[in-house]
Amino acid sequence: MGDVPKRLSTSLASSSSSSSRSLQPIPTGGELWMIAEERAQEILSAIQPIYVSDRSRNEIIGYIQNLIRIHLGFEVFYFGSVPLKTYLPDGDLDMTMLTPRDKEEEFAKAVCSILVAKPGDPNFPIKCVEYVPAQVKVIKFTIRNISVDISFNQMAGLCALCFLEQVDQIFGKDHLFKRSIILIKAWCFYESHILGANAGLISTYALAILVLYIMNISYSSVSDPLSVLCKFLDYYASFDWKKYCITVNGPVPISSLPDITETGHPEVYLNENFFKECLEIYSVPTKATEAKGRFQVKHINIMDPLKHSNNLGRSVTEGNLRRIKNAFTLGVQKMRDALTAPGEAMGWKLEKFFNNTLAMNGKGQRQDVEEPVVAFGTGRAEFSQLRGDFDGYFHSLEYSKWFHGETTQQNWIPQGQDPSSGHWYATSQNNNNFYWNNLNGSTSMQNMGKSRGTGTYIPAMSQQSYTERFSNKPNTVNSVASTSQTQLTKQNP
Repeated sequence: MGDVPKRLSTSLASSSSSSSRSLQPIPTGGELWMIAEERAQEILSAIQPIYVSDRSRNEIIGYIQNLIRIHLGFEVFYFGSVPLKTYLPDGDLDMTMLTPRDKEEEFAKAVCSILVAKPGDPNFPIKCVEYVPAQVKVIKFTIRNISVDISFNQMAGLCALCFLEQVDQIFGKDHLFKRSIILIKAWCFYESHILGANAGLISTYALAILVLYIMNISYSSVSDPLSVLCKFLDYYASFDWKKYCITVNGPVPISSLPDITETGHPEVYLNENFFKECLEIYSVPTKATEAKGRFQVKHINIMDPLKHSNNLGRSVTEGNLRRIKNAFTLGVQKMRDALTAPGEAMGWKLEKFFNNTLAMNGKGQRQDVEEPVVAFGTGRAEFSQLRGDFDGYFHSLEYSKWFHGETTQQNWIPQGQDPSSGHWYATSQNNNNFYWNNLNGSTSMQNMGKSRGTGTYIPAMSQQSYTERFSNKPNTVNSVASTSQTQLTKQNP
């Protein structure tokens, strides 16, 4: 499979064009700024992922993975805001199941049957199972008040996860990128109600790209999530959505698409070479059944850095565009009012800016955990770890490519394996035992008869890709499930 990319080009670069736009940021300096910054951090502490919420979600992930592996013998990976560590307390959990592409509907119905028929487990009560037979097939249900979506073969989600995790590690500053996404997402979701592709609003991935661009052009002048939020509001409140498309390198005139060389900002932190490398590493081949058309211009245009023909703003309706623009304009006004308030008034006006957020999440209870948590305003915070498992995410993506015959590589690292112990790869198997060779030459043997956690599944029957394994086109779900019931996993850390 080759080495996991640890470093990509990150030097400053100048774009080949200039922009008529100029940023006029909300005032972020002055003696009282520290008060606002500390208050924003308190608000962030009430909504960001914490140890107990991570633990609960990891338990759900392991339970669902084991359930599907035992019954169907296939791998289920998670992606989106949960592994990225940017989810809100009532955020959902996105998972994708690897299946033969022409059997997605058959397996979707099988998974639904498994979920419905599963005896009640008091620790994992499955409720409200629903199958949505759309172009992207999704199974929806809830466990422990957490919404779970299982899709099929959504490798683009794994690509986006790897990409955004890489960007966060490069931006650094104590995960400023992720912390900014969380704070801005809270404002978009709880306060302005402009987040949610299903409702014709902004998708969470699109929002992440909008935040990425703001940080990319403002990297040297931002040091905390509140300053990123201010620049985010100020910039997009006056952005001309009718004339320009947002890309990670700058706005591009819609009239020039698909040409994206005329970006609209002279200096960025992550240059075009970095994003070209990401496009090569974190993209997947277009499905044979998927249209290979050009970028489709919509009411809001945000170019996917991993697939330039994909408009991340396509979900936004014309009516909701007006709603979004009004929300940005009102947000700028309220933020200016808060940050120009005298003395301690700045603090409580900032709390008022996040009034709904704190009303729902600041009283010592979170929707995603049963036990009480630290309430807002106590001066204390729950433990939070925002660093993700990049190695595990990348190898999940590589395994997915191998499964569908899109790469001939057959080397893996167990998801969750500590990178400091060296990269591991499967070399042989014997009676359901896998031997792992470390790059330093050491060998270990693990018997992983039953799977737990979020490990990578290795077909026990042979080291073959999906294309080789299922060349005979199985007629029933049972015939596929019976091919293998042995898994190779790594327990949750």
